[in-house]
Amino acid sequence: MKNISLKTVLRYLYDQLTGNFAGFLIGVSATGLVSHFFETRSIKNLWGLTAKKTIVNKETFHQLEWIISIVFGFIVFEIVTKVIKEKLEKNFPKVKRTAYRWIIRNDLHSKVRSFIQVTKGKSLVFYAGVHQGVKQSFRNRFKS
Repeated sequence: MKNISLKTVLRYLYDQLTGNFAGFLIGVSATGLVSHFFETRSIKNLWGLTAKKTIVNKETFHQLEWIISIVFGFIVFEIVTKVIKEKLEKNFPKVKRTAYRWIIRNDLHSKVRSFIQVTKGKSLVFYAGVHQGVKQSFRNRFKS
């Protein structure tokens, strides 16, 4: 069995996020495409009398939503895994170098470091305050 390291876990999560999750999100959002062209009979369109879109029954509408979401999700999944990830892996060192130069040029690394230190100090004060409040409330509650 292969050794499991943080790098392999992060690589797996990255692969899942870029391919499967992107395909899922696009598939779910593609269901709105069905409602753009079709609608069902309801009270808001006087059971189809005032409808401007094609009227289908509810079962057909839901089946169209499922089919469109699966097809679009699969297409996006394939595009992301085959094309975009390949381009990213090829161009990532160049983009990384450009991003690092921009960060250093704008002195963002020191600003981020100081922000993290300030945030850590505030979270420590908050934690100490909450801890003290919980201790005091337990003392008051069980003082009897």
